[in-house]
Amino acid sequence: MYNYIRVDPDATNFTLYPHDMLLYYDYSLVPQSDCRPYFEQLADADFNVFSLALSYKRTDLFDNARSCLGIKNTSLTEDNVSVLGNMCCTLSGSYIQNSDPSILEKLNNCPEISDAQAAAVETLLSSGNTRYGAPSTWNEQTLKDLGMFPLYLKSTFYQNFNKKTKRMFLKYFLKVLRKDKVERRKRRKMKREIRLSNRMKSKRSIGSECTVGEITQVTISDETFPFDYDDINQFNCCLTAKTVQDNLKAITDKVDQEEYLEVVLSKLQEAYAANSTIPESQVQLLGPASRLATTEYINKWEITQIDTLAALMDSSDGAWDPNLAKEIITKYLSTEGNTLGSAELNAIGGPNLCSLDSDVVKNISQQSLGDADALIVSNCTKQKKQDLFPIARQAFSGDTRTAISVSSYQLIQPYMGGAPSDFVKSLVAANVSMDLATFTSLDEDIVLNLTVSEVQGLLGNNLADLKAYENQTLVQNWIIRTPQTELDTLGIGLKGGRADPTTAPASNATTTSASNATTASNSSVTAINPAAPTAATVASSSTTTGNGNRIRADAGFSLLVLLALLITSQHAIM
Repeated sequence: MYNYIRVDPDATNFTLYPHDMLLYYDYSLVPQSDCRPYFEQLADADFNVFSLALSYKRTDLFDNARSCLGIKNTSLTEDNVSVLGNMCCTLSGSYIQNSDPSILEKLNNCPEISDAQAAAVETLLSSGNTRYGAPSTWNEQTLKDLGMFPLYLKSTFYQNFNKKTKRMFLKYFLKVLRKDKVERRKRRKMKREIRLSNRMKSKRSIGSECTVGEITQVTISDETFPFDYDDINQFNCCLTAKTVQDNLKAITDKVDQEEYLEVVLSKLQEAYAANSTIPESQVQLLGPASRLATTEYINKWEITQIDTLAALMDSSDGAWDPNLAKEIITKYLSTEGNTLGSAELNAIGGPNLCSLDSDVVKNISQQSLGDADALIVSNCTKQKKQDLFPIARQAFSGDTRTAISVSSYQLIQPYMGGAPSDFVKSLVAANVSMDLATFTSLDEDIVLNLTVSEVQGLLGNNLADLKAYENQTLVQNWIIRTPQTELDTLGIGLKGGRADPTTAPASNATTTSASNATTASNSSVTAINPAAPTAATVASSSTTTGNGNRIRADAGFSLLVLLALLITSQHAIM
């Protein structure tokens, strides 16, 4: 959006534009006297929108903010924190733990905080200098007031609370997290830390008897299950294969820790030990437990229905090991009549599709790919991207002999990583304004052989973004191979191009010709007068020009000098 308005007369009035657009705003346009209002407007932006290639912009923005606000150290004042707003989400732990406590309220609005940031939050909380008071005064209400922080805090923090308080809080907080559709991995991480804090205060069971209490349907229905089974040995001893068989969905909905899920898988295997397969009705309920399966487990699963495939491929349960994903999809395709149709492609998704062999990928029909959702295939090998592209080209543009329309290009866009050179170059005049994410996904060999004018035609209105991506590996390599004088014609400030070849001065050629001619003349004199080589040599004294070329004296002039010397000597004798 900024590329469209940056030449507008009102572009310097940054209060007119959305907060997120200001992330890409040319800071040099902001008068120093107005820098504070600029950062106040930027405070509500989402600083997580930057791709990995543009992550450096977060650092640049904070550097500019420090200069504007006069920040000299890691201790941010309440006013600093207020102006920075969501930019606080990008700060390192040293700023967080040394700043005004109001920074906690800003951090609580962050989509996610890192482990280092969470450790700094815990340090600040433990200081007792926040509105939450000293750790000795903390209770269940404190945990509730902390908002989303409990998702990220470590077991050392949870040791400040007794088990009863943690249980009551967990019962409340898990409902909040499910309502807000918080990712399962975050819930899993929090449960692990709480469980670890419980284990620090209790001895690990080494017996083979259930002492906590047998796990039943009623036990599983408790919101906090398996909170009371913080010892994995007790969980294993108190859970029967029959209970797993009868309550698999309820268990996998609540159990998150990997070692606990391994117990669940083992119990399910035990429940069907007498059978050759585990029925699809059970396989569909495995949830996150499926990700801990081995080839041995998968071989026993019945996978013939699209619903089973879709349940196993559900991305919310975690990423698959590519080899195991391939086994599952191959097992599904081994059933007569099963193919990679649009429903299957939607269920599998791009990353898992990339795990399949090339000969399977290239047999996907145009109809199937055309009817499926856009697939993310960035992790596919170069060969598989090249297998998918012609299918996508046929599916979305039909006649490959005609110029591609912008709408067709937009449908093909996810598969551009496999596009051949002739197709990429055909887009130069198609006015597609390729975004930089797509441009940097193109085959490297193709990009490195594009001319400046071709890149300009491809990017169109997005050309200015090339400057922001100049440190991205592919763009950087293209810049290095391109003459700097040609890069300058783009007018976006790209530097680091190849120096133009040095052209030899015309005088060199002239001097060389003169030298050759003189040498030839000297050779002729020597041939005519072979009896006097010494005189010729003496007369042919050399000089050096400023260009380093040696030029011999003219042969005729040398003879005149010799004659003058002889006449002078005769007069001297007389």
